[in-house]
Amino acid sequence: MPTFTDQGIDTSGTATSTRMYRADLTGLGLTEISAITLTDSNSGVGGSTGIYSGFDLDAIFLDVDGLLTTDGDRFFADSFLFTAGTTRPGGFQGPSPSGGPTNGSIDTTTVDETAATLNDIDGIFFGPGSLTLGDGGILTAIFNPKIAVGSSLFLFAGEVSGDPGETLTGLVEISDKPPTVVPLPAALPLLAGGLGVLGLAGFRRRKTA
Repeated sequence: MPTFTDQGIDTSGTATSTRMYRADLTGLGLTEISAITLTDSNSGVGGSTGIYSGFDLDAIFLDVDGLLTTDGDRFFADSFLFTAGTTRPGGFQGPSPSGGPTNGSIDTTTVDETAATLNDIDGIFFGPGSLTLGDGGILTAIFNPKIAVGSSLFLFAGEVSGDPGETLTGLVEISDKPPTVVPLPAALPLLAGGLGVLGLAGFRRRKTA
């Protein structure tokens, strides 16, 4: 199981308060990576209410040297699958500015890349530049071609608010096989990343026989 470490508030992009987290992906028994799936914990405590219910993902990417100070060795997903989770009652009720049930979504299965910009660490608190998963929401980032796992490969993800109390306690799945449902290519060729405190209650890996 990879261990995520807090890399602090990012200062390399334009985000105002994105807290970056990093996980070492070597030693998982995989030689290449095709997809990374993040599932919100459905705890009902992450994020806020309405369109901000659940985990607020600024960006997600693979990185060779594990350093935020260098960006020439990053790999970004070229497409993704999304299933929005539920939203809580309270303020910030939908639809979101991007038209979907959560911030940065167009509908329950589509990310608005123009609004979410998951290819950049640029999330604005209660604003554009991120995707809110919703309670129990699922996002799969797909890498095509697959990324080889060499002697060094890391996963970076960022949480928009920068609050170290925000956690993704659901499933994080690293796979060397593409999902069975093929998504449409992303509108932007690069999809970068970020994710908050990752308290992993579960982790699965799938390896091609």
